[in-house]
Amino acid sequence: MTWKQSESVRIDILAIGSHGDVLPTVALGRGLQRAGHRVRIVTLGGFEDVVRSHGLDHLCIGDSPRDIAKSAAGLDWVEHRTGTIGFLRGFVRVAASMIETGIANYWPASRDAEALILTPLGIPIGVHIAERLGIPLVRISYAPTRQDWAGREHLTTALRGDVEALMVAGARLLVWSRLRNVTNMARQKILSLPPLPRREPSKAMNRRGVPLLEAYSAAVVPRPSNWGSWIHVTGYWFLEEPGGWKPPAELVRFLGAGTPPVFVGFGSTPFPGPDVATDTVVDALSRIRQRGVVVAGGSGLRTGRLTDDILSVESVPHGWLFPRVSAAVHHGGAGVTAAALRAGLPSVVVPIFGDQPFWAQRVFQLGAGPRPIPAKRLSATALAEAISRARDDETFRCQATRIGRQIRAEDGVARAVEAIQDHLATAPAARRVS
Repeated sequence: MTWKQSESVRIDILAIGSHGDVLPTVALGRGLQRAGHRVRIVTLGGFEDVVRSHGLDHLCIGDSPRDIAKSAAGLDWVEHRTGTIGFLRGFVRVAASMIETGIANYWPASRDAEALILTPLGIPIGVHIAERLGIPLVRISYAPTRQDWAGREHLTTALRGDVEALMVAGARLLVWSRLRNVTNMARQKILSLPPLPRREPSKAMNRRGVPLLEAYSAAVVPRPSNWGSWIHVTGYWFLEEPGGWKPPAELVRFLGAGTPPVFVGFGSTPFPGPDVATDTVVDALSRIRQRGVVVAGGSGLRTGRLTDDILSVESVPHGWLFPRVSAAVHHGGAGVTAAALRAGLPSVVVPIFGDQPFWAQRVFQLGAGPRPIPAKRLSATALAEAISRARDDETFRCQATRIGRQIRAEDGVARAVEAIQDHLATAPAARRVS
């Protein structure tokens, strides 16, 4: 079964993860809706308001990321996520519980879907649903894996890329070996599908050319020449606030009371030692007499008026705040990195885990910020020095400004919608993921 581009298709976007995973899919969903498709965003708990405020249907299929982070498996992951072994072990425990619950909760509501779009954490749930329904699927990536994109212009970087390729392949096999049993139980028990073999299934999707939308700018990560035509570097998917949103009055007063402050935010998942981190941020900004706006999100940093010159709020959209600050201190999540670069802000990146070290290194390599500070090495002295460099070194600002102009000239959502519609126009029914 195939669709013509002019036809309306019922598309579910399985956006499993934190705010950084979900918000870009809302922007994509709006683009697909404008193109005439019927779109539903399927998430964990805590996202219904933001999805529905943008006029999209919503379905919740599990506990919120904050609740998961407070579970025994989540606490173990948060505590040990800065090491490779600890990260993989914690991820497997969290993913195992999500796979069976996610498939069980989503399957009864998925029957009218005609195509599925999957975030990275949505893949272990969505590929099996797509196979059972016999519908096309599209994958989303917010960062290339390190072996997929590595500078190859020197022998050392080529060798490093090969070593990383082996490490990533080994990690995928390890994760799959731990998740295979629970996955096959859910396939058989809930979906009446045959079990999958020992080989890791993502390679089969790559061989079949299942579309992969890389939702970042080629100005930040150039597309390698050896990638297949099924991989699309679309540009970023930015979500603008719906009409009627107003910032907190206290924040508006604070911004108008002095020079542009520095933004500090470490994402929507718990930051290691949040009380100590809050004190470190306050100490660093105070040492250099710099005003600051801290956005706590779900990181656990304290909120309120931390000093006369430092205000901490729970949340505020990056798109609204970043044009009003002088520099950004953040954890290197794909979303906040994109927002800072789009705004032309130099960044001080404090990566914790996952793809954050990659984005931290890209910011540094692009000349848009000083050398990153790993979270486990964060200190007031190091942070104060890095902020001063980011704020005062005109080279960083010029590079960030240049990249920002390129990003603002792109329309990542439009390119993604075009790639999706091209695929749906010719897509065969989904086949077994192995």
